[in-house]
Amino acid sequence: MAETERSARERSFGRRLAHLGAAWRRQIDHDLRDFGLTEATWRPILYLGLLPPPVRQSDLARALEIEAPSLARLLDVLERRGLIVRTRDKEDRRAKLVRLSPGGQRIEHQVRQAADSVSARLLRDVTPNELQACYAVFDRIESALGAPRDADGAPIAETVAAGTVAALPCG
Repeated sequence: MAETERSARERSFGRRLAHLGAAWRRQIDHDLRDFGLTEATWRPILYLGLLPPPVRQSDLARALEIEAPSLARLLDVLERRGLIVRTRDKEDRRAKLVRLSPGGQRIEHQVRQAADSVSARLLRDVTPNELQACYAVFDRIESALGAPRDADGAPIAETVAAGTVAALPCG
């Protein structure tokens, strides 16, 4: 590959990756519109279903890569809708713990099904080898970024999104 073609591809890689992530999330939004959920509300519900409960509000903000005040407003909405429960952390009175309510657990199941459906639809023509190669590239990029890793060496973002929505660009 010519040097100018390589540099052009490198310049467009991040932009294309971000575009794909946004388009992927819009597909999930579309599938969840009947539930009255938007990306802002379904992502916290999804992450609360993936993380062991209860989750510190600050940890959830970090996992979602959003600012704590923005998350607090989203959680206010979810709490008013009866989808989450927040309590004070007994170990740190300044911190709040968040968990899904029974109604939130039912919605989380719907969110996970929508994410799984979108993943299946969008990855239908991608071979297992192609997907494995893509993950290898993601791993190298995350390593270059100095992404934190769990005890098994997997990137934390992958650990959070483990299971049926591992391919979901939750960014």
